[in-house]
Amino acid sequence: MQDAHAQQLAYHQRRQCKPGWQDLVQTLFSGILSTAEGEDGHQFLRLMGGDLARRHPLPACRTVGELEDNLNRLLAGFDWGEVTLMPGERSLTLTHIAWPQAPDADQGNWQAAFAAVLEGAYAVWLQAQGGHDRVPLRWQGANPQHTLHFRYQAGL
Repeated sequence: MQDAHAQQLAYHQRRQCKPGWQDLVQTLFSGILSTAEGEDGHQFLRLMGGDLARRHPLPACRTVGELEDNLNRLLAGFDWGEVTLMPGERSLTLTHIAWPQAPDADQGNWQAAFAAVLEGAYAVWLQAQGGHDRVPLRWQGANPQHTLHFRYQAGL
């Protein structure tokens, strides 16, 4: 029997598979990453994530908990999983779970592309809450737990 966390992830991932749309997005991500040179594809996807965040702004938040709640409400509307915010002394770590999986996708490219979109979106949402535009938010790379980890910290 699966643990509760694994069941929750499986449930969200089943809900997120929208035939046709997943294939279209997968094709777009793959095309962008295969035709753009070097980091250009990821930068383009970050810009698209930022544009998406500007189209779906968050209300002003007074606390990290309120920010997390508002982010999760918005992500739930997209069926994009959920995020946990962990403030550090000089950083903020975002852990995103249950993000959409593309059937039959190259999981490495799909994960990197989706993470780039989220990088752009999270950066814009944090800046709109008073974050500094020179403080980067960066995906921390692939991991085997099907979670996406981002860090918002000066000097990255």
